[in-house]
Amino acid sequence: MKVVAFLPAKGTSSRIESKNIKLLDGKPLFHYTLEKLHQCTFIDEVYLDSESDEIFESATIIDHIPLKRDPKYANNKTDGHLLFYNEARQVDADIYIQVLCTSPFIKKSTIEKGVEILKKSDEYDSVVLVKKEKQYRWDAQGPLYGVDHIPNSVDLEDTVVETMGLYITNKKVALEDKKRIGKKPYLLEAEPIEAIDVNVQKDFELASYIMAGIREKERESFRHYSRLFSSPMLSDILDDFGLDGYIGGLYLNLPSKKIMGRAKTLKIRALKEGEDFTGIYDALDSYKTIVPNDIIVVENEVPSYAYFGNLNANLAIRAGAIGTIVGGMTRDSAEVSKMDYPVFATGNIAQDVRKRATTESINQQIQINNVKIKPGDLIFGDSEGIVVFPRKYEAEIINSALEVIKKESNIISDILYNNDTSNIVNNHGYF
Repeated sequence: MKVVAFLPAKGTSSRIESKNIKLLDGKPLFHYTLEKLHQCTFIDEVYLDSESDEIFESATIIDHIPLKRDPKYANNKTDGHLLFYNEARQVDADIYIQVLCTSPFIKKSTIEKGVEILKKSDEYDSVVLVKKEKQYRWDAQGPLYGVDHIPNSVDLEDTVVETMGLYITNKKVALEDKKRIGKKPYLLEAEPIEAIDVNVQKDFELASYIMAGIREKERESFRHYSRLFSSPMLSDILDDFGLDGYIGGLYLNLPSKKIMGRAKTLKIRALKEGEDFTGIYDALDSYKTIVPNDIIVVENEVPSYAYFGNLNANLAIRAGAIGTIVGGMTRDSAEVSKMDYPVFATGNIAQDVRKRATTESINQQIQINNVKIKPGDLIFGDSEGIVVFPRKYEAEIINSALEVIKKESNIISDILYNNDTSNIVNNHGYF
């Protein structure tokens, strides 16, 4: 059965200005859901539905199929059924999914559960994500529970509310009934975090706190891994996987440092004849997207001139970055090293890129030493090199590294016990 997903993301909004591209913990709100849908192996095609060129340009780093929306459907007069039908009528499929940008915490496993319900049973023609709560409800006349005897919450009936985040239908409901909810819907219960709907500024602030907490949990793991991993170990693992993600030839100003975090990218290109050089200062906008534990990665098309020095290091530290990788020269090495801030570069030179280069892109795919890097890619770096983890293999690489650490510990133990090398190889394999 062919399964497709739609992510509607119009370019304007009334309650929060440009909500879908507003930065939530360092990246546009709609990116969270688009990335998630792309990672769902049970979805055959992912469509981004928008009238906005800015939305599509921002999404170029994430695999998807663009669905250009007629502007007449890009307003609040277009109800959910019409929006869904306008998407579904353009794509032939057996199961149609619609996820809203304003629900960034819906889990992949929840979406998959909804799809499996429609695949395995004819009892339901659609799936709607809902939250169930026991509430002491009121209307204009007063409480809807007995005022003479206040019931225990456990005795209250469930209040069922659509989360307005996830809808899944079969072909008939989508194309014949022209609805996103059929006559036989399955009410899929959301976890509390999945039910969060970002529509007003206070919702956005709450989502920011939650996303920062999720990132902090990841940061703790990366900090622990960085003490255990090394670039030689990870480079060997990439070789075993047949992957190209090692960057050599850059020197670390603080040789004892190790860093592990996610990339935020910047590309600097050569200034064209007669072009205004002040475009280089647009690169400062990149700091708006930096969150704690990010690694700044810069492709510099004029690598013999310096980009990144004392002032940029101060901005990076203030934003929470843990290191910078530059495909070219940097400067102010003594001052930056005194800040205990790691920088990878080909070397140091006084001459700056100012009046020689300008900003090409922020948080788009870049390349250093023939290795492609996208924003959000996981990166490890130490004095012997830099390793970029392809997103698809990220978990496998980490698990393999942990196995290598365990194996090497056993090998070292055998060495200390003076075991013969042939026995060590027989016991543990080649290393």
